[in-house]
Amino acid sequence: MNKIYKCQRGLERSMLNIKKIDKIRHTKIRGIIKATNALTFALKRKWQWAGHVARMPDKRWTTRVTQWKAPPGKRRRGRSLTRWEEELKRSAGSDWYSIALDRQKWASLEEAYTQTGISC
Repeated sequence: MNKIYKCQRGLERSMLNIKKIDKIRHTKIRGIIKATNALTFALKRKWQWAGHVARMPDKRWTTRVTQWKAPPGKRRRGRSLTRWEEELKRSAGSDWYSIALDRQKWASLEEAYTQTGISC
């Protein structure tokens, strides 16, 4: 998450041709550019995609891969410690797949999920 923040701030500074030595806060730069937060946008799209996959009517490969249970055990070196689905479970609960079937309930949980990335 920190890498995404740093990258976005660097891109915003380069768009306005501002150097770090100028000591202009990123909140002021973001106000000038009126850009959205990249991390919040990415988390929002992930949440929407998970809901879309859960509501797919037929057994496409995306649905099957999402519902697939990985073998238990330790992950290999280089792999992330958490899986894609574990972030969704933290916000919506272990039964996130059935909750996503209800669009209104899923949309109401979206803001809480996207706010988890802002705390970093």
